[in-house]
Amino acid sequence: MKPKNLLYLASLVAFLSLALLIFSGTPVAAQKGAASAAIKSTSQIEIPPARVRTWQEMEADAAKEAAGPPPPLRVKKFRPTRGEAAYQALKAQATQTSTLQAPAAPSTESAAPLAPTTLTNPINFEGVDSVTAGGWRPPDTEGAVGPNHFVEITNSHIDIYQKAAPNTKVSGVPLSSFFGYTAQGLFDPRVVYDSGSQRWIMTADAFAQSATIQYFFIAVSQSSDPTGAFYIYRVNVSDGHGVTGGVQWDFPMVGFDQNAVIFTANFFTAAGAFIDARMFTVAKSSLYSGPSGTLTPTLITGLAGTLAAPVVLDTNANTYLVAADDASFSQAWIYTMTNSAANPPTLSGPVAIPVTAFAYPPNAVQPGTAATLDSSDCRFVNVSTQIGNSLFQVHTINSGGYARPRFYEFDTVNKTVIQSGTFNRSSTSYDFNASIAANRTKDVFVTWSATDPVNSVNAEARFSGRLHTDTSGVIPSPGYLLYGSATYYNFTGSGVQRWGDYSAVSIDPADATGLTAWIINERILTTNTWGNRIGSIKLPARLSLQGAYLLLLLD
Repeated sequence: MKPKNLLYLASLVAFLSLALLIFSGTPVAAQKGAASAAIKSTSQIEIPPARVRTWQEMEADAAKEAAGPPPPLRVKKFRPTRGEAAYQALKAQATQTSTLQAPAAPSTESAAPLAPTTLTNPINFEGVDSVTAGGWRPPDTEGAVGPNHFVEITNSHIDIYQKAAPNTKVSGVPLSSFFGYTAQGLFDPRVVYDSGSQRWIMTADAFAQSATIQYFFIAVSQSSDPTGAFYIYRVNVSDGHGVTGGVQWDFPMVGFDQNAVIFTANFFTAAGAFIDARMFTVAKSSLYSGPSGTLTPTLITGLAGTLAAPVVLDTNANTYLVAADDASFSQAWIYTMTNSAANPPTLSGPVAIPVTAFAYPPNAVQPGTAATLDSSDCRFVNVSTQIGNSLFQVHTINSGGYARPRFYEFDTVNKTVIQSGTFNRSSTSYDFNASIAANRTKDVFVTWSATDPVNSVNAEARFSGRLHTDTSGVIPSPGYLLYGSATYYNFTGSGVQRWGDYSAVSIDPADATGLTAWIINERILTTNTWGNRIGSIKLPARLSLQGAYLLLLLD
């Protein structure tokens, strides 16, 4: 064979090998045995100078939109990182293992019983619904709590409520009016509150405006008051090979540490094939001040999807990002980042953390209908909490033929699992799409959706929590924001219905004990309309020994 042909053949083999690694679901760096090596990336994205928008401007734009034709109803397609065919095959396999004739025992990986935990707080009120907020499916319900307000954000709307009774809604506009963008629909919203810097951070994706433009929007409040002015950033995240109205930048998350705000997302080809997860950071000192110049953060590519950013509660020099490995189904990938505010930050990994083997969850069965609720795949769907050497996360797995959330406390230094366990409503329930938050003493709060067809319970918003002194690996199932609706949800009349995506729980910064959290989750209004329920939950007071004194932390 001629040398030229040999060179061509070698190049072809190298290309195919790289493609195999990328689409196998395993990060390329790990496959090459470079798990501890620093990840290098030279590409950059541009963040043009921020615009300042006030609520008066937003409400004026909302009035103009209301006077025009109503926006079209949109259905947000779920984009699996495994590819559509592989995803459907795994979900079908999960459905085959699901049976109501052999109900699973209450699920826990600890030998301890599911002892009751008392969570109290009287706050429980209605959020936005599909009638008033635009009818997207699913709404991708998100929310976060601040000193005086609770902010709810969905695929089509942003609404702000007072924390104090009677929890009055003080502001509410479409996302298009909030961000000042109407060329394409906005979706995959996120909101977090940075209590250290007293800033709200909100993000949303837009469908591609052209083959070369897909915008990702970032909003940063100018103070702790979400009804004040915001800096609005518009970032083009397209690689120039997209499709108008399509999605490349998908399932974004936003977290932060002491120095920087962290943005992650899955990235797809124009045809919808998963490429990788991507990440960039922006120094708080720049993002929070509304700079007049263009920012050019480094875009780090080739990462494991779906990569969860953390909310870091201390001054740890290392920041950790994590993804569940749905190729091996037996580990999580963890990345270590230092100098997060630098451009670029230093990112190394991934390192595998072995976990108990898991599998795709079956979709949730509803009583009285063949239509099921989508339990998604095994990804971490929301931000992690990082405190000390611990990183808390949760995802949905298959447990005895049922969908069940499994939570983890990862040891970020030794790359091991400190504790893990599954939790559920009952022995016959399907429990899915959970989110988790921890406080500075490593007490934990969770929220999730659950159905219980044997007991005629339609989808309800569940909540629970555990003190750090409780038995390791156990989260009980003590309560719900609203009991399951009298009807099931079946908008399309048949098939799988998206449900409960992006449910959120956040620690109340106004409670110095860290024992109060706020949650938001989707609920059924009618067979074809969704609503949201917002509430606050409180863990019991705990005893702590500090020096020679025994202090009772009171309400």
